[in-house]
Amino acid sequence: MLLRLTSSSSKRSSGPGENTFTKVHGMFIPFRQILVTAVAFAFAVTAGQVRAENSFSMVVIDPGHGGSDPGGIPSQIVPEKTVALDTALRLQTLLQRAGLRTVMTRSTDIFVPLSVRSAIADAEHDAIFVSIHYNASPRRSAHGIETYSDSNRGAVLAARIQQEIIDRVSTENRGTRSAEFYVLRKCRLPAVLVECGFLTNPTEAQLALTTAYREQIAEQIAAGIIEQRQFAFPSLAPTHRSGHLVHKNKKQRKIVDLEHAKPPFWAFCKFLGSYQILFPAFASS
Repeated sequence: MLLRLTSSSSKRSSGPGENTFTKVHGMFIPFRQILVTAVAFAFAVTAGQVRAENSFSMVVIDPGHGGSDPGGIPSQIVPEKTVALDTALRLQTLLQRAGLRTVMTRSTDIFVPLSVRSAIADAEHDAIFVSIHYNASPRRSAHGIETYSDSNRGAVLAARIQQEIIDRVSTENRGTRSAEFYVLRKCRLPAVLVECGFLTNPTEAQLALTTAYREQIAEQIAAGIIEQRQFAFPSLAPTHRSGHLVHKNKKQRKIVDLEHAKPPFWAFCKFLGSYQILFPAFASS
């Protein structure tokens, strides 16, 4: 009886203003949920986190240098072209076992012009491009692994491959960077270039000479590729680079991005012109 009285009393005490607020509030909650869902989805698309069934079926593998081009710099003992080819062939075997089709820009010790490598890649559809290299530096102390890309689509793939390598290989994580490599710049596919260690560093040069190291590098690159296959690539966005040139050799140049790029979420909000509306507290930062 007490419960009934309380219930009826509360019903009588609610005025028209309170009913209006309840209706508006009830309408706002679904709108807010839709907005949050839309922003979260847009962030996932930009970051390449949207699930997809087999987002590509072909991998174009590009062993760096070859033939008359040994790669690296004159002072290194281990020729880059040899270990790059071996690592690439191991990667091919692993990817084929995983059900992916592969194309090699070279399978033997021959010289293939950069323009031909890009043409081989561009002839393929439903594919990605992975170039295998080993690094070199006048500083013998330089060491570690880094992965380069030239677009936002390549950057997604580069991040996955780099993380897979660093998770298993004990070395310095030099991160992912933007690059002006010809094979990346001229390739319409999502493309990356992996520097698998410094052949001018005594420790890493000796590791590169072992089959165990080259197999491990190939396994981790394959793991990153296979993982990326579960996600859709974001739409191609215009590239923007700023920074200084880092010379690897006379034939190729690297551009290291000096800007700390804002996360894709903030870039998306600014693109919509709603950055200040949604997050006024951060607008002045």
